[in-house]
Amino acid sequence: VCSDPTPEPKKELRPDSMGKVCSTLSGRPMATVEEVCTVVKALEHRAEEAGLLDRSAMGSQHKAVTQKALTGRRRSLLIGCNYLNTQNELHGCANDVRRMMPVLEKLGFASDGVSQKVLLDEQGWDGPKPTKANMLEALEWLVADAQAGDALLLHYSGHGGREPAEGGGYHETLVPLDFETAGMLPDTELFEKVVKRLPHGCRLTCILDSCHSAGALDLPYIFVGTEDQLQKAMAGEAVRMAMEVRWKSDFEKWAAGSSKELFSDVGSLGKNVWQMYQDGSATGFVTDAAQNEGLAMGEVVAISGCRSDQTSADVADVSSFGLAATTGSAGGALTSALVEALQRGQEVTYAELLEQMRQELAKKGFAQVPQFVSSLLVELKQPFRLDGIWVEEGEQ
Repeated sequence: VCSDPTPEPKKELRPDSMGKVCSTLSGRPMATVEEVCTVVKALEHRAEEAGLLDRSAMGSQHKAVTQKALTGRRRSLLIGCNYLNTQNELHGCANDVRRMMPVLEKLGFASDGVSQKVLLDEQGWDGPKPTKANMLEALEWLVADAQAGDALLLHYSGHGGREPAEGGGYHETLVPLDFETAGMLPDTELFEKVVKRLPHGCRLTCILDSCHSAGALDLPYIFVGTEDQLQKAMAGEAVRMAMEVRWKSDFEKWAAGSSKELFSDVGSLGKNVWQMYQDGSATGFVTDAAQNEGLAMGEVVAISGCRSDQTSADVADVSSFGLAATTGSAGGALTSALVEALQRGQEVTYAELLEQMRQELAKKGFAQVPQFVSSLLVELKQPFRLDGIWVEEGEQ
């Protein structure tokens, strides 16, 4: 976006021309990627002339990627919490787990006690319940001794929550059965105890059918998808980048005769915006939890029931999704849409699967929008599978 290779005519950078720069770079309403970049580009040329900007470093391209089948262990953890006999009671979460189990079996995840753990809260269940202690123990089992080549899966259906974070914003959480006494599981803890534990070459797929679930694992990248959505997301990110620069100080020094501070910051912003555009255009992803970029070695991908600011629905009757009742007719909207899509038996890409679920939920009147988040930038035009990792061309 900010990489026009054709230099513009040299123009004097006069004080009375800085109004638009200050207005746009301070994040005025409705700023777009193009508006931010137009301003940055005008100053980039000055920075380049001053030797502070190397365009040759700004044109890196993404290599073609494909998926490599994993041949190691398969492990799965399924959690369904109905919060029986409480004011927080749900009705379809245990059913979600029971509907997911045969689908996973067909996809290579055995339902035996060695390679699968199940935590349920439902009438008549005599196995382990999804208390906080049991959830932490089961998550430890899931990732313990994980090696390159392993394929792991977590399916969670239950409440999701939010807790205020220091410095503003929120931590997204998973909500155990005993959360009122034991507390919730925040995104930061799940990132440390699950995501960061996985080695390179290991894959963990998470299906999170809960409120606020897009941020529940604190993964750094979120798939935006359509060109329109991508442009809107990148515009917001470009403005955020611009706001972080100390423009007032730079302009004061420039007016006093020192231009190196302004050109240096403009050059840095230009590189960052250009790289963001390159990454977003190539993959459809934008950065969400930026503080966790580069911290995960393993490949973690999550399909969530909704955005971090949305709730996920508990459906009274899943027959509208073409699904049969298990121990009851209720179920989570995300799980129902996902199972419906996978039961068709057709090969679909990750992006197509996400779009199918979004359209199905929208058609049925649900406001929630399923999301795809990941620990790494991945190629979603590849066929959907649970036992593969993405590798670049030439990588073994």
